[in-house]
Amino acid sequence: MESTVWSCGSGHANRWRWLLMAIVAIMLASVVPVSGTLAQEATETTETPDVVIPGTGDEGDQPADSTPEAASEVTPTEEPPADTEPPASTTSSVIQISATDPGNPAVLAHGLAFLTDEQVVWQVREVEPATGDQAETVISNAAFAYQVEGTSVIRNDVTGKRALLDPGEAYFKAGGDTYTTFAGSAESLIWIFEVVGPSEVEADAFYESPLIDDYQEGVFDLLMVRYVLEPGEMTTLPDHTGPALVMSADGDIDIESGGLGLLATGDGQLIIEDATVTNNSENPAVFVMSAFGSDVGDETSSTGTASPETTDDPAPDTDTATDAETDTEAETTAEDPVTTEEPEVADPPATDSGDTGASGSQTSINITAEAELYVVVVADGVTVFDGPIPDGGESGVIVGSTFEVYTSYGVGTLFTDACGNEFYMGYQEGEANYILQADENSCAP
Repeated sequence: MESTVWSCGSGHANRWRWLLMAIVAIMLASVVPVSGTLAQEATETTETPDVVIPGTGDEGDQPADSTPEAASEVTPTEEPPADTEPPASTTSSVIQISATDPGNPAVLAHGLAFLTDEQVVWQVREVEPATGDQAETVISNAAFAYQVEGTSVIRNDVTGKRALLDPGEAYFKAGGDTYTTFAGSAESLIWIFEVVGPSEVEADAFYESPLIDDYQEGVFDLLMVRYVLEPGEMTTLPDHTGPALVMSADGDIDIESGGLGLLATGDGQLIIEDATVTNNSENPAVFVMSAFGSDVGDETSSTGTASPETTDDPAPDTDTATDAETDTEAETTAEDPVTTEEPEVADPPATDSGDTGASGSQTSINITAEAELYVVVVADGVTVFDGPIPDGGESGVIVGSTFEVYTSYGVGTLFTDACGNEFYMGYQEGEANYILQADENSCAP
């Protein structure tokens, strides 16, 4: 009985043993792929993710909890809200350059100006522009408008073009053109730099230079150059034609040019020799230099204006025509410009008085300058006038039959004939040549 029972017990134990082995086998079979999966995941997590470069728009692709060692020194970029663009990189911001930033030199403005060999002075005036209908309109010399405070709008009334000036900026005014200056802000202040005759210095000029009598005659590039000197900084002024005007716009500067000059804000000094400027103060200093540069020859001027003997006239700029009353049939207007081939001869206006010369072929002309001019008049082949005429001046009565007239500024040249009639020959914003011919209808001289 005992052996039978024990035999049964052994068989039961064997069945449990095989059942246990089967369970272990099943468990081992299930453990192998799980372990493989975990091993694969562990391998993937050790890979180094891509380094995010700030400002490229890739920040959104970076996992929130990833801090790769390769990018440990890069400042983490906060993920922007979903409805906004990623912030731009600081290295791609726009660089803005202002006329008041440190740096030297900087040409603020320049243009061509005519010089005579007569005595002149530099003057600097302080102007406070008005607004609207109160804005001042003037016929300008060749000049610079330097914006000191506030803003201004300067309009060339001949061309209709405008410019907006901020502090530290400058604008070149062409000689003989009419300009209107408007205040762009409540506290607008401008300095006007210009060369004038000694008797033409304005009452509001706060600076007047010593007399200058060594300027050469001709057309030169007139420049305004701005410098900003840091404390202890020094600069050497560039070459220029004749004396140059140096003026402190803000701060104290020392000028070494055959002697030492000390300039505070608003002080000026003529520079004739080589010069150096030093800022010995504790603050940055700004100064400007107004000077004539290179000589500009006739080869770049309009066709036919190289000499008074030339008979070709350049066509006027239709945008620069002004109103002028005349009764002559040969009057040239913006719609009827002077031709560039064989210009019509403008006869002096006819008169009903019947008072003519004995042969009916002589008359007279007188030229009035409505801007500073240089005029050459050849009457019947003889040069009878060759020189400058100041604004408002006259050439005097010139008698002849055929007049060849060269003028440095056509629209500013007013003619008066023997009858007393006034007329213009053209509207050129620059040099021009005219021919006037007497006939039987011309008044006697």
